[in-house]
Amino acid sequence: MAPFRVAFDLLMINLRYHIVSLVAVFLALAIGVIAGTTVINDQVVKGLERSDATLRASLKNQQDSNGVLKSQLNLWQSWGGTIAKQIEKDVLRGRTVVLMLSSGVDGKIVSNVQNALTIAGATRGGTITFSSRWNFNDDPARQQLGSILGLGPAATAADVATQGVDRIVNRLDTPGDPNAAGDLLQALAQGGFIQVSDSTGGSFPPAGSLVIWLSSGAPNPSPPDGQFSLPLLRAMVEHVSIAVGEPMASADSLSDQIHGDAALNRTVATVDHVDTIPGVAALIAGLHDVATGLPAPHYGTRRGTTAIAPTP
Repeated sequence: MAPFRVAFDLLMINLRYHIVSLVAVFLALAIGVIAGTTVINDQVVKGLERSDATLRASLKNQQDSNGVLKSQLNLWQSWGGTIAKQIEKDVLRGRTVVLMLSSGVDGKIVSNVQNALTIAGATRGGTITFSSRWNFNDDPARQQLGSILGLGPAATAADVATQGVDRIVNRLDTPGDPNAAGDLLQALAQGGFIQVSDSTGGSFPPAGSLVIWLSSGAPNPSPPDGQFSLPLLRAMVEHVSIAVGEPMASADSLSDQIHGDAALNRTVATVDHVDTIPGVAALIAGLHDVATGLPAPHYGTRRGTTAIAPTP
């Protein structure tokens, strides 16, 4: 039995040795993993801290640059505003100007143009704003508009557009009370097709008025350019001097279409950046030129323009 006891004791010792060894190995692995993770985490944290510091420095530099650019922009705007006032000063004194707006024109543009007209010495003769209902693809709206214009329900979009141009030109050529019963402008306003703001309180439009047409530049404008706005301008320019303005980023450029029409290009002044200080000044100067019989100038950045703005 002694040899078996010895052998058993040796086996137990060997087993304990292996167990201790395995425990030691796993303990070492655990310590290594923990230590490695600590080192890795420390390196990651330090890397993130370096990145954060770099980004903060870059952000501060960009903010400083933006501040400088903003100051420069304010300086240029102040200078441009001074030059614009010199261009605009009293050039329309004694004249009355009516605004005609397509649907969706930015109110800030309208306000800037109105202020420029005051500087130019002009009298504001009121505003006609076309609504989004001036859409010949909308059957109910087209039929209602046709009815107001004296057409039957079978009238086509072309019929309504042609009749609309004729009736509006005739009405604008014959000043009257826009609130009188049966007046075309009143009927169109009641139907939701236009809004009339008459700042004069008398006959509208005042006799001898000049016209500024402001386009929103939006895609699918209301009223549509090809079907209505261009034909209306062609008919109106035979009786009144007109300048057209639109914002710089116009998706639908009425100015481009005027440049492509030989007759309108000669007679209607255009500005394709009326949302800028130089653009507003150019609009006033352009209206002055056509009102005094000069060739229509075309200011802006698009093809067909001759300059950004007039010089003082």
